[in-house]
Amino acid sequence: MRTPLIDLRGIRKSYGGGDSPLVNVLRGIDLSIHAGEFVAIVGASGSGKSTLMNILGCLDRPTSGEYLFAGENVATLGSDELAWLRREAFGFVFQGYHLIPSGSAQENVEMPAIYAGTPA
Repeated sequence: MRTPLIDLRGIRKSYGGGDSPLVNVLRGIDLSIHAGEFVAIVGASGSGKSTLMNILGCLDRPTSGEYLFAGENVATLGSDELAWLRREAFGFVFQGYHLIPSGSAQENVEMPAIYAGTPA
């Protein structure tokens, strides 16, 4: 059996607590994605899609559960290793795009390659 590229086991994410009410956004998500698979994360507004994508992209950490990327537990990675993973393994297209207003479309596309040290 192949090892999934992305393997989520019992992922939970909660916000608040203490003085504010605890909000459970993700409740025990299990998801396995193999290399080459195409996956769509769909759901109603407020259902946790963005939270899940932020965890998958290592922009946020789950409250509990296990996230394995290529068999390695993401929770054990330091900030430099996470930055490498975000730069080398993931690609992001945000809802707000986060483009550089003074740059052309080509310059905006080339920017991640420049930071990765890849010739444009």
